[in-house]
Amino acid sequence: MRPKPVLLRAAACLLLGLIPLTGLAAPDEDPYLEALPVVLSASRLPQPMRDAPAAISVIDADLIAATGYRDLSRLLRLVPGMQVGQERSSAQWVTYHGLGFELPAQLQVLVDGRSLNLGSLGDGADIGSLQNIERIEVVRGSNSAAYGSNAFLGVVNIITRHTATDEGSAVSLNLGDHGIADLEARTVRHDGPLGLRLTARHFGDTGFAGLHDGRRGNVLNLRGDLRVSETDEINLTAGVGEAFAQRGYAGMPFETDRERTARTTDSTLHLRWRHAPSTDEEWLLSWYHARNQVRDDWFLDSRANLPPPLAAYLAALPVMHIPVSNTMDLVRNNIELQRRVLAAPDLRLLWGAEWRGVSTESAFYLHDLGSLEREEWRVFGNLEWRAAPRWLWNLGMLAERIDGQRPRLAPRVFLNWQASPASTWRIGYSRAWRQPSLFENAVDVRIVDADYGLLQQRFLPNPELRPPRMDAFELGFLGTLPVVDGTLDVRLFHETIRDLIVRRQVDFTLAPGDNGLADPNLIQRLLRATSWRNASDPVHLSGIEYQLRSKPWTDGEIILNHSMVRAAAKDADIRRNVAPYSTSLTWLQGFGAWQSTLTLLRMGPIDAGFGFTPTFRYTVPAYTTLDASVARSFRFDRQSVEVRLTAINLLGRHQEYANRPLQQLSRFGTDKPANALGPRVWLSLGTRF
Repeated sequence: MRPKPVLLRAAACLLLGLIPLTGLAAPDEDPYLEALPVVLSASRLPQPMRDAPAAISVIDADLIAATGYRDLSRLLRLVPGMQVGQERSSAQWVTYHGLGFELPAQLQVLVDGRSLNLGSLGDGADIGSLQNIERIEVVRGSNSAAYGSNAFLGVVNIITRHTATDEGSAVSLNLGDHGIADLEARTVRHDGPLGLRLTARHFGDTGFAGLHDGRRGNVLNLRGDLRVSETDEINLTAGVGEAFAQRGYAGMPFETDRERTARTTDSTLHLRWRHAPSTDEEWLLSWYHARNQVRDDWFLDSRANLPPPLAAYLAALPVMHIPVSNTMDLVRNNIELQRRVLAAPDLRLLWGAEWRGVSTESAFYLHDLGSLEREEWRVFGNLEWRAAPRWLWNLGMLAERIDGQRPRLAPRVFLNWQASPASTWRIGYSRAWRQPSLFENAVDVRIVDADYGLLQQRFLPNPELRPPRMDAFELGFLGTLPVVDGTLDVRLFHETIRDLIVRRQVDFTLAPGDNGLADPNLIQRLLRATSWRNASDPVHLSGIEYQLRSKPWTDGEIILNHSMVRAAAKDADIRRNVAPYSTSLTWLQGFGAWQSTLTLLRMGPIDAGFGFTPTFRYTVPAYTTLDASVARSFRFDRQSVEVRLTAINLLGRHQEYANRPLQQLSRFGTDKPANALGPRVWLSLGTRF
């Protein structure tokens, strides 16, 4: 199916309408796009944004502080095209252009170059604190040519502060409604060539009203930077974290999502050696070890909240308490080497290689196997060639081999035309692959009672699952708008995805001897078996997104993000998994010692959620919400203190995510949200010394 002509015409008119704007700044004025930062995430080369082969959004430390947000996923709502849903206080659903289904796995999230578990956004030990972040670079669009299969739809690269740019100590406290109580302390020390930063943080709240939703946790993070010589530096990051989160809902059939408390622990150790003989040459060697553990066990109850057919059938049987579990251990080890060199005055090269070992252990999810291991090998390179003063080529390629499968290539070709000192246009093509996760390939979940035996096989493994492939075409514009002291970034895209991985119902029956029930397949027929499968038809994503940043008056800034996406697919479930639009409008304003931030968020309808229900469909309605933060700085002698009041979801309760089995219950259905989120307000007090 082709994109709607109306959408393409509107996009073309917008892009063509930008051409007169390029003449607003004369070629002999300030350096080209001077206010825009140098970025690292598109090609691994440090590049001015005008030279990058991708659309990139940057969230810097000032914007992070101005929002007052407590978690990383909330910040990502300020990026065009990001579609974020919050199930509860401790659970987020984060994708770019949708297609996240139950387990979003299309984004590569990095912290200083190491892969981050997407489920630990904001709470994990990798970052320590949002205050440790220098900036977040979000590559909007496939970047498999630089980072491999996990960068299928994009990259979120979190870059933390180097200790050389940090000093002193800081303490901050958050107190608010719903039990919000966070305490954080950071200290930086320098001793000659050595810099150390230690961050300790405690966080906690009781979650959103009406949900079993409390959480609490502790994080300890250490960063060290040692300047060995004028050309060599060693960086160390180490962190540990522990969190307890209330999960589940009351009234679920069989107590399949019983109210309970889960424990999550994570740890990371990351070493990097950087050798830079000059500004034009660099070697980088990196090794990291990361471990994430989840302990989340409970029991199904054979008499709890049953549908009538099962209630009548099981009434004559003894009560069954069946163990289930979300418990899992994930371990990653990674070694990477890359080199950057200036091969000629107009030619820069970067090449490298990576090995990653991944192991997953879960007796519940991997019934027969118990554990799985995977090896991943990658070699990559990027060439930046200035063919003429205004023409720049970016050619990238990554070759990837996973678990002995045939190698797959992810190429990228982009041409940037610097039409004037104030504007650049880019056009390009890229191919991306996404390797199925160990969970998607091998998940095998069986519900077994100690007395009766196998009652249901919920998930079936699929070792024949094929990696999805995406071919993406992009046309973009990046320019300064001196009239409003601003910048405009526009991306027009068309992406075709083949072999998309989706969850499907499969026909499966138990053998007569598998359990001791009179009708051994009654539960299996009602609850059904599912498996991850490749969609038989391609999916087309097309649309336009843009970001406008403007400083139209003194100490004020406006940031407008807007995205329109059309998903064309024969499968209606796939189409509903993409929100057709999303918008955010942020106003930042300073008034002397005062600072204020207002953000209006609008998300289109989307089928975002968890739980496969064969006959039930539920789309989360579109919603609008408002966040606000106001701060006042004080100075007592030499001591600076900031007091900040922050509130989110000020326009009332709304739903962003659906647990479908819960939503299907008669008291909710399609008319009433099962887990609506409401306003939260907290007061922050911080000081540096």
